[in-house]
Amino acid sequence: MDDATRFQRLVQFRAPEYLSEAIDLAANKHLQSKSEYIRQRLIENLKADGIDVVALSGCA
Repeated sequence: MDDATRFQRLVQFRAPEYLSEAIDLAANKHLQSKSEYIRQRLIENLKADGIDVVALSGCA
């Protein structure tokens, strides 16, 4: 199953070329797709900021 069928919302942002390349390198290091790497890091940072992502997802 690809990301487009598992997730309903597309979120986009602009970034400098070097940031895109850095994300590619980090994702490859963790054997993840670029999208999965970004999702996981965002979830970690949201939790660190006190955001309950599980409650927001409706899976609580």
